[in-house]
Amino acid sequence: MKENIIEKEKSELVKYIPPKGEYTTFLSDEDYLEKGRSWGLFNKNPKYDFLFKGQDFQMNVKLVGYETYGVTDEYHTIIIEFADGNLSCIHPAYLKEMQSPSFKKVYTVGESDSKPVEEKKTETKAKEATSKATPKKKAEKKEEITITLPTEKSHFNGTVKEFSTKYNHFNDSEEEIVIWENIIIKADPELQIGNAWCSLSKSLKAAELEVGKTYQFDGKVVDKKLNKEVKYKLNNPSKVSELE
Repeated sequence: MKENIIEKEKSELVKYIPPKGEYTTFLSDEDYLEKGRSWGLFNKNPKYDFLFKGQDFQMNVKLVGYETYGVTDEYHTIIIEFADGNLSCIHPAYLKEMQSPSFKKVYTVGESDSKPVEEKKTETKAKEATSKATPKKKAEKKEEITITLPTEKSHFNGTVKEFSTKYNHFNDSEEEIVIWENIIIKADPELQIGNAWCSLSKSLKAAELEVGKTYQFDGKVVDKKLNKEVKYKLNNPSKVSELE
């Protein structure tokens, strides 16, 4: 009885993020083993019990399936089941970190912010102090112009600024990317969005892009920041050709 009360108290500390509709279950033991290895959750032998950790508590969970996303469904979000039957989503990398004995940070299921509570409190106080000290700057920030991006596929002109890499925590690897500048959406009227980035796909590699050259292509732009200077991402650039 006491154990049930303790588990209920722990359960109330978890912010569950249930899967959206149907999710993919494991087809077989071999499928479970293959997926678990690809997520880095175990090596040779499969593991069936995992720990979900929060501040000063931990709970046992099991893997029951996953959701896929990305252009070719290459990325996964794990669906875990708690002892009380609750289902929730969590990124493979976060669950992997939670298995470490040195894991002391506070996570909620599906949350990407990995900063300790005390660090968050310090940041909050610093932000409040900055807000009180510089009210004019805060007001100016609200007046920044927001670009309304098209929701459909568009035609673009842009210049290759540089080639770089971006860490992909889902598969623990460096992803090759292209950083563009002077991106213009060719519409009526034209829309200038400045810098943008995209993955260096097979089609872009085949186009043999060169730094400093300007190209036209089709694609879709989304609000996904790489850094302070590069605020937008180009998805699935196609029909790439150089502009003279």
